[in-house]
Amino acid sequence: MSKVSIDEIFVKLLSHYGLTSYEAKAYYALLVLGESTATNIAKLAGIPQQRVYDALASLERKGFIHTRHTNPKKFLPFNPKEALENRIKQLRLEFEVKERELKKLIPVIEEKVPEFREKKYIRSQVRILEGNESIVSKVIEMLSSAREVVKVSGIKPLYVLGCKGSLGKYIKAGVKIFAMGKFDKECTEEIKKFNGEIKNVDVSFRYQLIVDNKKLLMVYVDNDNMPYGFYTENPLLIEPYIFYFDKAWESGSENC
Repeated sequence: MSKVSIDEIFVKLLSHYGLTSYEAKAYYALLVLGESTATNIAKLAGIPQQRVYDALASLERKGFIHTRHTNPKKFLPFNPKEALENRIKQLRLEFEVKERELKKLIPVIEEKVPEFREKKYIRSQVRILEGNESIVSKVIEMLSSAREVVKVSGIKPLYVLGCKGSLGKYIKAGVKIFAMGKFDKECTEEIKKFNGEIKNVDVSFRYQLIVDNKKLLMVYVDNDNMPYGFYTENPLLIEPYIFYFDKAWESGSENC
């Protein structure tokens, strides 16, 4: 049996579901074969014989294949849609278990924090973020933490990311959105879908995000057009920006 050409995009896509390269290739080979032995799967997928059994055992645990206990053993693939949907449920449960474990560790770790480190952390009032990637990560973190209100000023609610379906991934139902700036049609429709309010005005801030009136992110660029984020949870630093946003919202213009 000759080796088949494995679709590398297929392999890469399955990595999002927690499959290794060998596991994705073995599953691909089984989808081609329908049912087969480990030896044939290894040959077809180009997987070393000594690694294929581990890959198949893992695929069965993750709900992608089933084992028939014949002699020799044979393996059958589950329908991809069914397997992927079940894997999502599995990952959700794994995350919930892991989340509970990690939350239990917080007080344990806090007890181990050296005294001088703890004081240094408490006195920290601002954090400077550099580059689009770190800024987007902070934006997503902030939006995901919102409980009551999101106030955003700029061009896109997610800074440089598009809006199609994105807000629903991060903003919880019931959170009120106030957006002030020049938003494209896609972002406007997305905000309105969340019963958000929009004021289409020229804004002076490149990007400003306030969450629950407790967290602030400001984005600015240097002379080389490198973006930087200014993040703080200090109430004294946030209050002037809340006041500025609210007054601008009331007047319908940032030039208030």
